[in-house]
Amino acid sequence: MAFPNDEPTVEGGDRTIQLIDWLVGRLEECLGEVLPLQTDELLRDYAKDARNGMASAIEQLRLARAKKEQQLGGRTS
Repeated sequence: MAFPNDEPTVEGGDRTIQLIDWLVGRLEECLGEVLPLQTDELLRDYAKDARNGMASAIEQLRLARAKKEQQLGGRTS
């Protein structure tokens, strides 16, 4: 698995924002991979919990990113 320094899709800039973008990207990929598991009767509940957990993590990371951007913007003002 590539880390932000090795990931060609990660833009330059603040390291924290790079890491958040990288994590969100990976979580979104995993979120898509979980969907087929919902058709498996034995895994349906686990897949639903995993999907909800990843969606929540994505939302929390996006909020953290916005807060970090706000913090960085405040330093330059």
